[in-house]
Amino acid sequence: MSREESRVKTYITDYLDSRNVSYHIKLHKRPVFTSEDAARERGVRLSQIVKTMLLKDKEGCTLVAVLPGHKRLDLKKLRKISGQKSLDFMDRKAIEKQFGVVVGALAPFGPPVEGVPVFIDNLVFKESAVDISSGDPTAGIELMRDDFRRLLKHATVAEITKAN
Repeated sequence: MSREESRVKTYITDYLDSRNVSYHIKLHKRPVFTSEDAARERGVRLSQIVKTMLLKDKEGCTLVAVLPGHKRLDLKKLRKISGQKSLDFMDRKAIEKQFGVVVGALAPFGPPVEGVPVFIDNLVFKESAVDISSGDPTAGIELMRDDFRRLLKHATVAEITKAN
């Protein structure tokens, strides 16, 4: 790890370190907030980028949707799988207030989302390595698929994306 990479310390690096998970920090030249920008900055395919989205139902219950960067969430599928009749994307201010993270810098595991139900699209596991947010828009984290799967063993894995 380079000196610059060692300066990236976030709730996610702490979480991974506490679980002895190997990872590689990928520094960005500029902050990124979209999957497309993250893929360009990290030099990976869009399908390797993992998007983490927060949604709420009418009663205010939150859930996490995790999908590959090149796909779009299918709300109808997620509603059916989660058993929720109504789901809407959380807005930026609500995410920052409730979870204490910047939109685009949320990982699918770790302190902000502990205890929140996670639904992950099975296509995420097609890549041998995946890139997640580090919790800081100036860097990403690359994990091996098996480590990523182990960290999300509590998640419901299903098809939650739209067909192209």
